[in-house]
Amino acid sequence: MDGETAPKSIKITNWMFFGTITGLLLAAATYGKAENANPPHCTNLTKGTDYVYHYRFDYPVAYIHPGQKEVYQQLYCTNPPAVSVGSTVVCDWAAPPQVQFTLGDDYMHVVRQDPTGKFAGNAVIWTYQLCSHNHLLPDVYVSNKVNVTRV
Repeated sequence: MDGETAPKSIKITNWMFFGTITGLLLAAATYGKAENANPPHCTNLTKGTDYVYHYRFDYPVAYIHPGQKEVYQQLYCTNPPAVSVGSTVVCDWAAPPQVQFTLGDDYMHVVRQDPTGKFAGNAVIWTYQLCSHNHLLPDVYVSNKVNVTRV
């Protein structure tokens, strides 16, 4: 073999090796971010009745900011006989949060649990209600915050 063939094949082999390593590192970093995108400690609370419902109120994902211990989330299906189901999942980094609400209440109360008192990272809240009506407050801002669909 001539002297030019060997260096080209070595360059291609090195290029393939470094390209493969780079690809694997990028894939690992991406997977690591996706795996840690949501906090691991969750509280799932669902309360229900046998009332008839026709509408689902899907609330946008809410966040409790780092350092904040508690939050109140406003609920819009508030008349107790109108609410068939209320459900929420709240996840946090240190421990499962405490979640309190009563069907028909105006607000849901979430308290983070962190023995260090730092409340690092965002806690995430997913909420929906099943309701017999689709009457939201007349405020346009409120109507844009909740997705109401007929079920």
